[in-house]
Amino acid sequence: MLSVPKQELNGQFAMLPMDDVHFGSGSVGKLPGALEQYGVERAVIITGNSLAQKTDLVERVESATGGRTAGVFFETSQHVPRESVIAATEFARSKNADAIISFGGGTPNDTAKAVIMCLADGVTEPSGLDALRIKFEYPDKVEIPSLSTDPVPMFAVPTTLSAGEFTFFVGVTDRERKVKDLYLDKRITAKSVFLDPEFTLATPERLWLGTGMRAIDHCIEAMCSSTHQPFTDALAYRALNMLVRYLRETKANPEDLAARGQCMVAAWMSVCGLASVALGLSHGIGHQLGARCDVAHGETSAVMMQHVMKFNLKETQAQQAWVAEAMGVDIDGMSEKDAASAAAGEVLKLVRDDLGLPWRLRDVGVNEEDFDGIAVDALEDLIVASNPRTIDSKEQVIRILKTAW
Repeated sequence: MLSVPKQELNGQFAMLPMDDVHFGSGSVGKLPGALEQYGVERAVIITGNSLAQKTDLVERVESATGGRTAGVFFETSQHVPRESVIAATEFARSKNADAIISFGGGTPNDTAKAVIMCLADGVTEPSGLDALRIKFEYPDKVEIPSLSTDPVPMFAVPTTLSAGEFTFFVGVTDRERKVKDLYLDKRITAKSVFLDPEFTLATPERLWLGTGMRAIDHCIEAMCSSTHQPFTDALAYRALNMLVRYLRETKANPEDLAARGQCMVAAWMSVCGLASVALGLSHGIGHQLGARCDVAHGETSAVMMQHVMKFNLKETQAQQAWVAEAMGVDIDGMSEKDAASAAAGEVLKLVRDDLGLPWRLRDVGVNEEDFDGIAVDALEDLIVASNPRTIDSKEQVIRILKTAW
């Protein structure tokens, strides 16, 4: 076990602004009680087309509400374009929704969070979202608008490991600008989350494993953050260890509910510190790879994580040594520098060899001519401001993209 260097501690930890998390097989059965607590009678379920059309799971969630639903919106779109958000908002408004239930992965969840923002501020068209988005200029010029009224409550039944249901920020894509904008308000966090592994069995393997890599990216960027602290380090370290083990087990046996449940809890743990600890460049680049090149979020992490780790290595040597240890590297007899240097290679091994996920930008449809636009937009993403190594120019980001291509 690596020793932790002595340092003066000075910071703050904020709890996630939510009521409770129910986990384990059958936990969706607790949904009626959560709805009743908020007096919900007309909840709208926001989900994806595949879940709605190809499985009976949406009907099972609807049944679990005990008759407290007013309709189901399933025309969500990957990367959450503004137009899809407005369509879902108008549907919820037409049903006089008094709550939103997200069911599915990151797309339904982010759509749901954006919808309750639009309902709260009376947004009726895509351009109306401009007033709510974060405006950021690297390195430190930022404007974060606040909702004018409290949103209706949101509840979440996730089927992937993206863990966005635990955060109070959301990304929405502006197709005209080809940019994913960030929105932030603590009141858009789900009130209750239900981590039921039985509802994940229909999730495609590549989506499950890819979002698992997104959760691993949460862990690694939290541990390497310029604002990391012992409490969040402990959560991220344990979550990383669990994810590495149980993602491999679900790859080998997709029907293993115990392993799937462990992954879901680990994904939750991976974001528990995000109200207090900022992420970095892997997520910042990933947002723009999604908006500009339509790359799934989990796969942006699978591709970019190791390269950002190498870029940040000098500034995060101690933390990356912890990463290597948490991922199962035998560090006995290794110097901190050698252990840290092994971490990025261990990520590559997990992605390429163990999980069979894409590991180069060319494998996910990104072209070299996209690099300049990705770099410019990444530097306008607030999350990049907290990268542990200062980014001096877009050319640095382009060099990272070239190494990943």
